[in-house]
Amino acid sequence: MKRIVVLGLMLLPVLAWSQEESGDEVKSVEIRVVEDYKAQVRSAHKISEQPSFADTTSEKLDVNVRIQPKGMVIDFDPDPIPSIRLGRVKLPKLPTQKVSLGAGNYTGTYGSFVLSSPRSKKNVWGIKALHDGTLGGVNSPFYTQPTYENTLLADFQRATKNWNFKTQALLQANYHSFFGAAETGMLDTVSGAWQQTYGINQQWLRTSNPTSKVLATYRRGGISYLYTHAGFATSEHLAKTVHTIELEAGDQEINLELGYQFSQYNGWSVAGGQYHNFKVAPFTQGKNGILSYEFGIDFSGTQTSGLTQDRFEFYVFPKVNLQAEILRRTLAIYGGWDGSSKQQTLQSLIQEVPQISLDQEFRLSGQNRGYVGMQGALIGKLQYRLEGAMTFMSDAVQFTRDTVLSAVDMNGTLLPALSVSYAEQVLKTSFRGELNVPLKQLTISSYAQFNAYSGDSFFGREGQIIGGLLSYEINDLRVSTAAKHVGGRYSGASTELSLESYTDVNLQLGYEINDNLSINLRAYNLLNQDYQTYLGYRVRGVRGLFVLNYQF
Repeated sequence: MKRIVVLGLMLLPVLAWSQEESGDEVKSVEIRVVEDYKAQVRSAHKISEQPSFADTTSEKLDVNVRIQPKGMVIDFDPDPIPSIRLGRVKLPKLPTQKVSLGAGNYTGTYGSFVLSSPRSKKNVWGIKALHDGTLGGVNSPFYTQPTYENTLLADFQRATKNWNFKTQALLQANYHSFFGAAETGMLDTVSGAWQQTYGINQQWLRTSNPTSKVLATYRRGGISYLYTHAGFATSEHLAKTVHTIELEAGDQEINLELGYQFSQYNGWSVAGGQYHNFKVAPFTQGKNGILSYEFGIDFSGTQTSGLTQDRFEFYVFPKVNLQAEILRRTLAIYGGWDGSSKQQTLQSLIQEVPQISLDQEFRLSGQNRGYVGMQGALIGKLQYRLEGAMTFMSDAVQFTRDTVLSAVDMNGTLLPALSVSYAEQVLKTSFRGELNVPLKQLTISSYAQFNAYSGDSFFGREGQIIGGLLSYEINDLRVSTAAKHVGGRYSGASTELSLESYTDVNLQLGYEINDNLSINLRAYNLLNQDYQTYLGYRVRGVRGLFVLNYQF
């Protein structure tokens, strides 16, 4: 009923508008309501499908589908290619025999013979005999000043799966003159008494163990025996053994070096004596990034009985060596602090200076050294090295003119010998520079070192040393020359006379005529410098030696 009324109200404006358009009157309309309005609602249509939502948290699995291809059948059977037959590589035979003969001025003589084993994977042996002698040529009151050195050497090496062995036997018979009497007036009146004679007999065995599982900690070691005899029934027996073992401490490997040395000395004017020398030195080394390191400590000592006095000497040396490679092959800096000791013996002293008086005191010399430096390569293959160091020396060996207790032979003849003394405390400050140019055919190297000393008087010290080496090789020709300039030194006499500076230049030429024959020309002291190595001991002038070599 309400909707009908509303509809009627809505139609009134329309009817009125229509009346106005037509100009007719509105006719009366009768609306009869028969029954009330009944509202009806159509049955709802239900949605039976359920909503679906994708789970974004789930992981999509990769699915790999492998398709096995079907091989293509080729109906072709090629003939096999025969293998290449390699010929047996035959290495050239090594020369097993070599003979050298030479002669020079000042009645110089030279000869050598070498006999060696052919190629072998396990065994290598060799025998060598050498003679080098010179007669005269020294500014001395004596008519002749002979020097003869004769050496016989035999060695044998054997390599096994786990061990390497090397043994050697050495015999020496040497003769050197006491000719250094020009400055003091000491003259020998007995023919031949001014000849220092000494011989050396040495045998040693060295072994290394790189891979053995039985003695996995043992790395290397050796034993040696050396007998030295000199004039006036002076002699020395020396036995020595040194071994290195490797221990593990966590991830770090520690090397332990153990050494022992025994010596029996028999003098001619003083009672003989003996000494025991020992060394214990643990150390470790490794690399961490650009830093290479070595840390350790060295314990060494000597107990001396007899000789001039009973004495016990003991040293403790640290070992700290560090190096950092800042720029690969271009710049590396290094530094550290380390030390070492050396037991002086008759053999070591007489080998360095043959004209010493025989009855000497043998001490344990030590040195502590702190250093810093840099090294690397610059343009091309130019290699350089710069280093500064401070060295604290204890009981440093020095050779001085023996003006008080000169050597005397059996007949009471005074000889112009040299004596060994020790500077108890010496500080050495040094700076060294090196340049090297290794090329394919040419090698150039040079160095300069400047030293300053303080503390106890240290005779024979060298203030500055400048030297160089040049070698050139082209085809069958080899040329090498070495030069060294040494500044002034103190002689060590009672009145400290200064020894003059000198420059020594040596030259060697070698030419291979064929595979078997070659020649050598050696020249010493080319500048003909008349200098003294020790007070009264002048060197020979220009010395030349021509050597002919033939190998079988």
